[in-house]
Amino acid sequence: MNKVYSLFFIVFLFNFWSCDKKTDDLSLNPPNILATILDKPIMVNDFIKRCEYVPRPAYCRANNYIHKKIALNSLIAEKLLSIEFDKENLQMSEAQKSIVIGQKEQAMRLLMLKSFGYDSVKIDLENVRRRVLLDKRTYNVRFVTLDQKYNKVADLLSRKINLYQLIKKIDSSVQSENKLLTNNDEMLDKVHNILFKQEPLKGHFYGPFNINKNQIICFEVDGWKTNVDVTEKAKKERWESVYNAYQEEEALQHYGKYVRRLMKGKSLSYNPEIFEIFSNKLRKIYLIEKEKKEAVINNKIWEINNKTEITSFADIKKINSEILLRHDSDDYTVQDLLNLIKKHPLVFRNKRTNKDLFSNELKYAIADLFRDFHITKMAYNLHLDNDQSIKIIKEKWNDHIKSTVYKKKYFGLQYDKTVPLNVISEKIDSLQIVYSDMIKIDTDKFEKIQLSSIDMNVNYSNQAYTKLEPSFPILTDDHVLDYGQKVSFDD
Repeated sequence: MNKVYSLFFIVFLFNFWSCDKKTDDLSLNPPNILATILDKPIMVNDFIKRCEYVPRPAYCRANNYIHKKIALNSLIAEKLLSIEFDKENLQMSEAQKSIVIGQKEQAMRLLMLKSFGYDSVKIDLENVRRRVLLDKRTYNVRFVTLDQKYNKVADLLSRKINLYQLIKKIDSSVQSENKLLTNNDEMLDKVHNILFKQEPLKGHFYGPFNINKNQIICFEVDGWKTNVDVTEKAKKERWESVYNAYQEEEALQHYGKYVRRLMKGKSLSYNPEIFEIFSNKLRKIYLIEKEKKEAVINNKIWEINNKTEITSFADIKKINSEILLRHDSDDYTVQDLLNLIKKHPLVFRNKRTNKDLFSNELKYAIADLFRDFHITKMAYNLHLDNDQSIKIIKEKWNDHIKSTVYKKKYFGLQYDKTVPLNVISEKIDSLQIVYSDMIKIDTDKFEKIQLSSIDMNVNYSNQAYTKLEPSFPILTDDHVLDYGQKVSFDD
């Protein structure tokens, strides 16, 4: 099925290289530095993303100056707790370290997509203009759904007869249906391409197209209505959405060719007996209730309330040393695969998978895992881990996890308990005094920042880590900037 543009693309633009900003927004050049805490920078665009792409608490959700200062104090506080974490020689767990590495490597793969996908795109503006016109249409489509056994016959007859004649010739008991379709509706990719990319002919027979292994669909366009954008804002928004969708489509085509070259000649085969055992055990984990699964994942990351852990994890350990698969010339045990999954959680293509489909979907997910493994390996070969934007993302997650662990340890927090914010704020106030001389804030730049007051929770789609940004740090509701040095990083 097709959506107009994927959430992944929207997030991709927001998070990294939107419009003409590209890497300038992510470099450590003065115009982009908002504050520094020792050697830890807070960038202007990072401040905006941390405030807008995850929900903020009610006490700093607005766009007024007081709420912005609370938000800045909170992000500085996160850095301070991270510094205290290192000062006290605390250690992250292996699971927490894997998250930081995984987030870094996912960012490296997105940078690969930019380098070998988006940077290769040449925009055909005439094509965009044509798609904008098609985007305004609402089609009246007449279609028929037939049994898969008629596929070859329908394909042969479609070149000679219309939809009505096809029904009469194949199965006169079948009734055609009518449906209004816009660009925002779900439909087969091939149908979407015809309606909104190729400008269909009225009364022309299209099909047959496979719906699934049992059914096909054929259709004709009876007519369409073209909507009119009245305001300049509406016209601009439609142009941008169509432009972005076209750019994404072209970028993914370029990148797909690059990845196919990268994966050429590589093989993947499974040990059938062990894979079946592994799949059955893993299915019990992945298909449990959403709330329970999130609790398990959270517990393994933060090492709390271990009693909720599912016995299936222990069951898998029993076959850790068994060879599960062979990739190229290397054998991978169950433990080898689980080590990869620690950094790169499995991504299932079919989000609605069930117990009957799970084994097949697992094979796709593992194949995608190894694809990303080779993309990541190439990214390291290209030294993308030294890119400034990647370093910033890695340190952002590093500081977030360290501050969260420190907060838990310092206040003795348990999974089902909370500490009053004023108690945490007292600790933050004391740290602001201790580190005041080492904190620099560009207040002129800060005052120019405008934030949205709309709650958002922006996620990646089809990525190992779906959260665009770490959760907003709940550390202080203090709005006073009575510490640090006011500077201008532009000077």
